[in-house]
Amino acid sequence: MPELPEIETIRNILKKDLIGKKIDKIDILFKKQFPDEPALVISAKIVDILRTGKVLSIKLSNGKYLNIHLKLSGQLLFAKNANHAVFPQEIPMAASNKLPARSTRVVIHFKDGSGLFFNEIRKFGWIKVSDKPERAKGVDVLSSDFTKEYFQSKMNSSRQIKIVLMDQDRLAGVGNIYANDALFEARVNPEKKANLLTKTETGHLYEAVKKVIQLGVKYSGSSGGDKMYVLPDGSAGGYQRYSSVYQKEGKPCVRCKTLIKRIKQGGRSSFFCPKCQK
Repeated sequence: MPELPEIETIRNILKKDLIGKKIDKIDILFKKQFPDEPALVISAKIVDILRTGKVLSIKLSNGKYLNIHLKLSGQLLFAKNANHAVFPQEIPMAASNKLPARSTRVVIHFKDGSGLFFNEIRKFGWIKVSDKPERAKGVDVLSSDFTKEYFQSKMNSSRQIKIVLMDQDRLAGVGNIYANDALFEARVNPEKKANLLTKTETGHLYEAVKKVIQLGVKYSGSSGGDKMYVLPDGSAGGYQRYSSVYQKEGKPCVRCKTLIKRIKQGGRSSFFCPKCQK
C-alpha cells in the first residue's frame, strides 16, 4: 500500500505536471471508484495539490476538490498525450506500457490533450468530489503538529507498538514499510506493548519515525515486493534499496548479522532483528 512517502512523492511530481491545467472530460471505467458526477469538475482548473496522511487532494478553481486514496494498489500516471499514452516501461499490473490498460479505472483528460490515469487492480481505491480536502483523524507525521509530546500522548495503548504506529487515527501516513524500519532504527520490538515503552524508547522511536519517513520521501518511496507502486512517469521508487528490515526475512541484520525474523501482526508481516530489538 502506498504510504506517506509514496503519496508525497506523487504530490510533488503532479504539482509540476498538473497545476494550471483545465479538466476537459473524465472517462469513468469503473463507477465505484469515481462515484460522483464528472460535471461537478469539468472546465475547472487545478490550482493546488495537497496531501494529508495517505490521501491526495487536488484543489480546483471552482472550490471543489478531487480527493484520491490509492488504497492497496492504486497508481496515478500522467501522460502528455492521453490518447497515445506510452511509457518507457511496462506498468505493473497493467501488463502493458500503454494506457488505458486492464487496471485503468478513471482517466482525467485536460484541455491541452494530456491526461491523468488512475489504475487500481483491486478496486479498493477511489476518487471523490468534495467541497473540502480529505483530512485524516491522526496527525500527519510530516506536519508541524507531529511533536514529541503528541507522539508520547498516543503511546497510551495496551496494543502492540507496531499496530499503534499504523493506526491512522493516531499517526497519519505510517504504514507497514516504514513502521518496520522505524522500530528497527529505534531498537524496539514490534510486539512490545506501546504503554510499556520507556520515555527514552518513545523519544528514540519518535525520531526514528521522522527519519525513515523523510528518507522514504528523499528516495521517492518504495517499489519493493509487488512493485505496484510507481511514480507518475511509470518509473520505480528507490527506498527499497535503503530499507533496514522490511522484506529482509532470513537476511543478516545490518548491525549485528543476526538473521531477520518475520512474524504476523494484525494480518500484516512484521520484520525485525531478534537481537537488536528487544
